[in-house]
Amino acid sequence: MDKVAEIQQTDVPEILFPTVGIFLPLLEAEREKILGTSKRAFQYGATDRHKLDIYYPSSASASSKSPILFFCYGGGFNTGARILPPPADLSYGNLGSYFADQGFITIIPDYRLVPDVQHPEAARDVRDAMQWVVDNPEKLAFGGVTEPDLDALFVMGHSAGAMNVFTILITPELYSATLHPKIKGAVLFAGAYTFEEMPSFMTAPVEQYYGGFEHQKEKLPLGLLQAASDEKIASLPRLLLGIAERDPESLVNASKNFQLALEARGLTYDKFVAAGHNHISVTFALSTGQGEEWASDVVKWIRSA
Repeated sequence: MDKVAEIQQTDVPEILFPTVGIFLPLLEAEREKILGTSKRAFQYGATDRHKLDIYYPSSASASSKSPILFFCYGGGFNTGARILPPPADLSYGNLGSYFADQGFITIIPDYRLVPDVQHPEAARDVRDAMQWVVDNPEKLAFGGVTEPDLDALFVMGHSAGAMNVFTILITPELYSATLHPKIKGAVLFAGAYTFEEMPSFMTAPVEQYYGGFEHQKEKLPLGLLQAASDEKIASLPRLLLGIAERDPESLVNASKNFQLALEARGLTYDKFVAAGHNHISVTFALSTGQGEEWASDVVKWIRSA
């Protein structure tokens, strides 16, 4: 993590390759352990982007009823995959392995990206992946898992993934009577929630995904929150909002303004700061033994539900 601190920039295009370069050898040293986590892949929809990976706790880490954690990665709506191409091919398997070691059935779906889809279809894909899991519980009993806890679903999204997660929670057309009541908590990590604080690297794909400026204001998480009915607000699960200490200023401000908007709707939430991290390092650090404190805090929050 000392090397991450040496990176002075915070904007994603500037920090991406230096940060990944720090963690690749650390992940490589843990390759056998990461790949040793029980994992199965499934098709939840029609295309190659409708696939998901399930990471299973071992018998040693599994509890009597194993909670379920969905993770939605980011990538600005135009990049991202549940397994990145080499040499970064241990991401996001490192995240799946980390949370499986903590006793969670951990599920990471792919979803369609621009230019192939527009709002809210990326979020719909993730919702469909979650629905598939609820509808196919037999796929969860594997490895060390004997009894998945289908009444203890948690979902975490990072960056654009956080935007997808909140869209799933707040959008009436994405509601599922057999899914949403089972969601006990959502972790929203460093999303670009507001039009005014949109990072420059996301401007073009966000316009492709959401449409013009007025559409963005309405459809981005802040607009959805402000327009939601009182009934929808009351139905939201527990929320945990996170930001990296060295996230871009635009995302830090977006998180602060989103928190104010939550409070204006009468919602309470918990929050955390990933100390020492930038926007990229938070996920690449997992399973390396360095910089995992934020994830440990998330685990504690989930277990306190």
